[in-house]
Parts: sequence; structure tokens; C-alpha cells
Amino acid sequence: MSNPTLATATTEKFDRDANASFTNCRQRLITYLVELNNALDQGLTDLSQALLTRFCNSLVDYLSAGHFQVFQRLIPAPHEYAAIESTTLVAMRFNDEFADIESVNIKQVKDSLEQLALVLGTRFELEDDILLSRRG
Repeated sequence: MSNPTLATATTEKFDRDANASFTNCRQRLITYLVELNNALDQGLTDLSQALLTRFCNSLVDYLSAGHFQVFQRLIPAPHEYAAIESTTLVAMRFNDEFADIESVNIKQVKDSLEQLALVLGTRFELEDDILLSRRG
């Protein structure tokens, strides 16, 4: 016989662990965003190039974690999913444009990063709403 209390506790632990993993991934993305922005502001081309690569890798990891660790489990409402999808497209366009560039154009990256940061801010709020509203 299965133990419903144990099953519930296991599911709750899985949910907590998944949420913590996703939150850590998002925090890493924010850290790289701030570090990249600072390097761009200071005109540090080589550092900006290195941080841009790390940021793009972290961005893809974050988008993937959101999809597999949060949205498949918590199932956003249709309007929430549409907003998530739209922010994902903006983020992937940024990644496609900058992930493998040979030389950093500081103004171009800075302008695109500022736009992406606004989009990510909206997404973070939506994710927080989804996580908080589905908390048991």
C-alpha cells in the first residue's frame, strides 16, 4: 500500500527543490546581467565579450529551467503562457544575435541589453505571480 502522506511530502519537497533551482538560475542570470551592464558602461570590451557569452549561456539555461522546472509543473493560464512565450521570443532573439559574436559593439549590446532587461523584469513579475499563486 502506498502512503499518501509520504507521497504528498515527496511532491512538496520536489516542488520546493524545483522552485529553489529555478530561483538560483534566475539569480545567476541577474548577476551576469548586472556584471555585463557594468563592463559595458566602463567600455571594457574584452570583459564585456566574456560576460556576454556567460550571460547568453545563463539566459538559455534560465529559459529552459522556467519551461521544465516551473511551467510544465504549474501550468500557466493561457494569458500567462502567451506573455511568457512573448518574453521567451525576445530573449532568444537577443541570444541569437549576441551569443557567438566575434567582436562586441558596446552601444549595440548595451541598447539591446537594456530592452531585454525591461522584458525580463516583466517576466520575473509574472513568474513570481505564478509561483506564489500555485503555492500550496
